[in-house]
Amino acid sequence: MKRIILAAAVMGLFALAVLGGEGTIVFQGGHGAKALGMGGAFTAIADDATGALWNPAGLAHIQGLWVGGATTSLFASEGFEGVGYQFASLGTSFQGYGVGLAWASATAGELYSASMFLGTVAASFSLGEEMAIDVGINAKYYMETIAESTESAFGFDIGLLMPIGDTFAIGVAALDLATQIGGDTIAPVYRFGAAGSFLDGAVKLAADAEMVDGGFSALKFGLSAQLIEMLQLRAGAVVPEADFSKAYFSLGAGLSIADLEIDAAYILQDEPGESLVLSASYNFKELFAPKKEEVGTE
Repeated sequence: MKRIILAAAVMGLFALAVLGGEGTIVFQGGHGAKALGMGGAFTAIADDATGALWNPAGLAHIQGLWVGGATTSLFASEGFEGVGYQFASLGTSFQGYGVGLAWASATAGELYSASMFLGTVAASFSLGEEMAIDVGINAKYYMETIAESTESAFGFDIGLLMPIGDTFAIGVAALDLATQIGGDTIAPVYRFGAAGSFLDGAVKLAADAEMVDGGFSALKFGLSAQLIEMLQLRAGAVVPEADFSKAYFSLGAGLSIADLEIDAAYILQDEPGESLVLSASYNFKELFAPKKEEVGTE
């Protein structure tokens, strides 16, 4: 019994720190250095290989065939090896539709492990000459083991993403609707986000509000700045329970080399500890690029 209580306590700290609220599935906190470098204010962006965790509607516009992954050991410190969290995904988009498959794993020593298998379908619908809305759905299967006791569950998410002109977007996502695991109903997480780009897209600002059980679990704010063509710098702030005395911050950077993107984020949190997150993705755009006609001379 003590081992079960210890495992539950460890994962409770994990969920509280990542979500700033009462989410009981670790994957509700999202993953990826690009998103977490912006404090998790990613609901109205969701444009990389981890986008399905933040807003499944974002997969409608990731061009080409892509693969990606993210890894971290959250809160690692002396005497505690941290919470290992891994994520891998692949997908593609075509004619306004996007599909994706993903796998995630979280472990805390030998006492706790969890896995998630996720499938995503997204589509973009025109609302007129200058307006469109993107809709996405995740179907998920969870397995969670605490001290050799394993439970499983099915769940689903739904997300909406609406561009407003060329520079603004709003996003809404509901995670883990009607999900039960081990006889307990998982509290859904609701995200509301807005994002804007400035200076010809060189600067992006984003803000998210997360709600659990009818109350604010976190407010999130993010900034991304393109310094040169290959390099982005990011910063974010998280305000758990809308209590600014509990706020913590994150920093991040991204490097683009042709179709390869490498990202890193550092979460500056005193309790339960700081975390380094690494991500990488590759987009096979050349496979889908139209072939250039050869021009010859007679």
